[in-house]
Amino acid sequence: MFNLCLRTIILLWVLVFLGTSLEAQTNENEENTESAQKILIFRTSPGKESRAEGWFRFQVSAFSPLLVVKVNGFAQMISKDADWAEYEIPYFLKQGKNLFTIFVQTKTGEREEEFIVSYEPPAKKSKAPPPLNGVIMFGQTNSDNMLSVQEANTKTSAAKNDLLLSGAYAFEINDESAVSLSAVLKFDRHQNRSLVAEEVLFRQFGTEYRHKNLLSLDFSSGLGQSVISLKEANPTNPYKAGEFSEDVQSLFLFISAKKSWGRQFSGSLKIQLDSQNKVTTDSEDGNLTLISLGAKSRWDEFRFQGRLDSKSTALKDSSKDYQTTVLDAGVSYSWTPWVFGLNYQNMNQQYANADPATNVVLQNKKDEMSLNCKYSFSNSTIVGGDMKQIKQSSNDATKAYQANQFTMQYIWMF
Repeated sequence: MFNLCLRTIILLWVLVFLGTSLEAQTNENEENTESAQKILIFRTSPGKESRAEGWFRFQVSAFSPLLVVKVNGFAQMISKDADWAEYEIPYFLKQGKNLFTIFVQTKTGEREEEFIVSYEPPAKKSKAPPPLNGVIMFGQTNSDNMLSVQEANTKTSAAKNDLLLSGAYAFEINDESAVSLSAVLKFDRHQNRSLVAEEVLFRQFGTEYRHKNLLSLDFSSGLGQSVISLKEANPTNPYKAGEFSEDVQSLFLFISAKKSWGRQFSGSLKIQLDSQNKVTTDSEDGNLTLISLGAKSRWDEFRFQGRLDSKSTALKDSSKDYQTTVLDAGVSYSWTPWVFGLNYQNMNQQYANADPATNVVLQNKKDEMSLNCKYSFSNSTIVGGDMKQIKQSSNDATKAYQANQFTMQYIWMF
């Protein structure tokens, strides 16, 4: 009986103690909440900025002296016994939302609030390209088989210089479309003047219409003329070949479209029709059709590209007709200001009919492998080097050859 009474007294004492503690804790929480509500934190700077650099401004007010004020964990200066303070915190914002956490502690309580400052830089207006632009390129090519002779014959190692001038002037119709006039001039000069008859002059003039967003495509079409001229050979003295004379004249018409999927991938299609006039003979007069499919992609600093071309002819002399397929693939890596590249090209040429002179239906296959590197001095000045290996096989032994080339180039764009 005594033990039962003792247990009852202990149980009642525990219940009284817990009730007293709970009431004290509740009163303390209510007191802290009331104290926190007596601390005011309010922002005086905008919540949205258009500039990355600036000041985050806020004020703190309380009914008791301030002890601690922190911004993102960093303590701020407080005047002695001050119950009000104003702060300016310098910042450099990241694009998007930026969080500022303010913590305030007084003698009677503490409070923490979060503020967000959004930074959205103004959209940059795209700078319109200059109406006149162009390229000047000067290069030198060294080859161990400049005349592309077959393996059984003596090869000619030589060097030649190339000069290319290209310019275009655009007439803007609106923000998405323009018409341009363009011209290209390219010729070479052999350092070994006994090869002067191998020099070539190329000229092209054209006009192009371009629309940047036609049915979500980058569309262009154009027409023009190209002329290839050769030096007239001088059998009695190869060092004194004649002036350039026109060899082939072509009128061309093309249409192309490009589709981009973000910045990572794009595809293109081009169709071109040429009407060819061979000046020295009528047998190679006729039409040429080119269909080209291309694709480009990027991953990090790597760029990948591929192209498949199909070219066919319909000439006056059917024995000259051929079908050519070209596969071109390459990859480049950008390590600013350097760009390194590797490229492979395969060409298969199949003639439609037998050559009357040899009674052979000619088939040629050419493989080219090149390794190149470019260095950019600026956005407009580039120097580069290219090492290329060429191997052509054919069912006509006189058409088979191998060559190694090294090219240095200086490019200036304006």
